[in-house]
Amino acid sequence: MIRFDAKLGAATLVGTAALYAVLSIATGRSARAEVPPDLSAGAKDAALDVWKGAALLVEKDALVVDVRPTDAYARYHLPGARSMPGGGAAEVRALAGARPVLVYAGKDEVAQKLVTELRAAGTAGAWYLADGARAWYLAFQLPVSLFAESGPPDGYAEALRTAGGWLEKPEPATRGRAALALQALAKANYQPTLLKAGKKAAAASGGKKKISGGCG
Repeated sequence: MIRFDAKLGAATLVGTAALYAVLSIATGRSARAEVPPDLSAGAKDAALDVWKGAALLVEKDALVVDVRPTDAYARYHLPGARSMPGGGAAEVRALAGARPVLVYAGKDEVAQKLVTELRAAGTAGAWYLADGARAWYLAFQLPVSLFAESGPPDGYAEALRTAGGWLEKPEPATRGRAALALQALAKANYQPTLLKAGKKAAAASGGKKKISGGCG
């Protein structure tokens, strides 16, 4: 009969745990499984943040509609966005067909009104991008080192390049990588555009500093 050596068993368990910890650190993976953030666009939602809006483009090939004036569109617009200044629900529905729609405008109230009209007309897959082109610009275009008080977390810059690159030039072969990159960005919750000015700085400037992305 084989006898169990308690000391040997304990040593084996400790060694296995140590090896797993080393591998976890080396691969950048947590020893505890984590549920990825949900970036799906829910039917009850009307407004989407940047990461959910981007996921709608990556996963659903959504039609992006820019209803701002043409000069604002010319200054800056989302990748692949169609310029439809003052576009109405009927016009957008005809262009979208069966595709979901992501709308943005100079003011959220304008985009929300159009989304409400689209849904009332039967387009269930319609949302608007909260804070419009400005939010997109601050997330994807603004240099993170310019306004951040601390550096981005590990892997953030790479994920931003992966997601942003796909949005600029969509390729079916790298769609999965772009989706994973967006999940990483959403999970990091890094906001390099938030400025935390002290009382003296606020008094000197006369209030909060406003960041203008020139997006209209």
